[in-house]
Amino acid sequence: MNPYTPYRIPFLGLKIGRHEFEFELDDTFFASFEHSEISGGKLQADLLLDKQGSMLVLDFHVYGTVSAECDRCGDPMEVEVEHTDRLIVKYGDETGSTEDEILVLGPSEHLLDLHQYLYEYAHLGLPSKRVHDDEADCNQEALARLNALRTDDPGDDDDDEPIDPRWEALKNLK
Repeated sequence: MNPYTPYRIPFLGLKIGRHEFEFELDDTFFASFEHSEISGGKLQADLLLDKQGSMLVLDFHVYGTVSAECDRCGDPMEVEVEHTDRLIVKYGDETGSTEDEILVLGPSEHLLDLHQYLYEYAHLGLPSKRVHDDEADCNQEALARLNALRTDDPGDDDDDEPIDPRWEALKNLK
């Protein structure tokens, strides 16, 4: 069985109007993708599909908790994810994508495969900076190694080194 079968919608049989779908994104789902920033977790994806005469409008809401690496120490940590997005599906002569949020389906298509979109929306819901709330929760051995490898002290302004006179003159231009 294809692991992405639960994320496919046979849209040809749907009546015009609104339809609701729910998807579970778990450890198995994220393990099927190489190089995922999310190593596991449990997300819920709610989909409101509005079938119209010439297109489909899909509104996604992805939320839950996932496991991702801490940006500071590299240890796994729990991260809250929440993301909403819209995808517009139009009917055309051949299947392809015109823009990020517009998908064109050819006349031979009868299934809408959403696994890649769900994967991307889960990652878009990740915060840009993922660190433990308290630095004490971080891997102290990793932090000690990073501090040992530090080449400069962020608090040191290098006041001992002379400044090039050309740059010194620029300071007076305020």
